[in-house]
Amino acid sequence: MNESVAQFLVAVKANNQKRMGELWGTERGPAASSMNSDVLRQRLTVIQKYLDHTGYRIIEGPMPVPGRDELRTYRVELQRANCSQVIPIDVIRTHSGGWLVYDVHLEAAGSPVGRCQPATPATTPPPPPAPPAPPGGTRP
Repeated sequence: MNESVAQFLVAVKANNQKRMGELWGTERGPAASSMNSDVLRQRLTVIQKYLDHTGYRIIEGPMPVPGRDELRTYRVELQRANCSQVIPIDVIRTHSGGWLVYDVHLEAAGSPVGRCQPATPATTPPPPPAPPAPPGGTRP
């Protein structure tokens, strides 16, 4: 199970859509074996953009999913340029007994362009006060 998540995230980082399609799927098997190639490419492109990372760490898992014996969930920290973000990733047991990445929970990954923003004005300390103006002068 852990290998499926690890291999998938390595493929995401390498932007290797062929390998991503072999590791992502349903209980019937990999998406690469059953999904229209154009649709698969579009979906994997989106997944790659949302899950792009410089490194990752599996924090927790595999954890059972209540009412779904075929699923397990991992909590994965995606390390990015200016921050880290923890997202759930579900894997599913295939009919042939292997494990595939099933749900990458894109809603938890944040916007691909806005997820690691610098501190907002509300959390940035105010600048130090300006020195007093010279007598009879103005500030630049």
